[in-house]
Amino acid sequence: MVKVVRIADRPPVPWKNGAGTTRELWARRDAAGEALIRISIAEIRGKQGFSSFPGIDRVILQLDGPPMVLTIDGHQHRLKPLTPLAFAGEADVFCDADATEPAHDLNLMCRRGHYIPAMARITTVSGVPQSFGSDGAVTALLALTHSTLTLPLPVSLAPLDLVLADGPVTLCTEGAGDFMRLGAEGCP
Repeated sequence: MVKVVRIADRPPVPWKNGAGTTRELWARRDAAGEALIRISIAEIRGKQGFSSFPGIDRVILQLDGPPMVLTIDGHQHRLKPLTPLAFAGEADVFCDADATEPAHDLNLMCRRGHYIPAMARITTVSGVPQSFGSDGAVTALLALTHSTLTLPLPVSLAPLDLVLADGPVTLCTEGAGDFMRLGAEGCP
């Protein structure tokens, strides 16, 4: 089954530590309500610490805004736009960004031992179907530009809208499309 999640329908909520805001696009939770997989977009202004998520593997990708530098357990990482960076959720993470305008980042979090996160940029060619994902995996495609899907269902996507499927999905666009593919493979 394929689902479309509109960024416009996802209100911003405070981070766990209250230092910023995030829009949760989608999450799969266990019986206790804890996230097994979580996809979100955060807004960052200035200097702030990240929330700690013990037992979670994270992948972050800067979408826009001023340059962001993450200090992860004492090591600096300058984020390159649309380039994923993986780190442990329990790491001590501090972000330094210009406070005059917001930066936005895409986050994929997976419970360690249950799912393995992956993130990559893809471009589609008009009218050429492309398949992504595998059985037992969660596959998500975040639109980076306005896109019109003809498969798996006819729909127009705004930037930051999400197409989500359990298992493999075949995507076909009218015109070229630019997406971030997020995957969560189940652990063996």
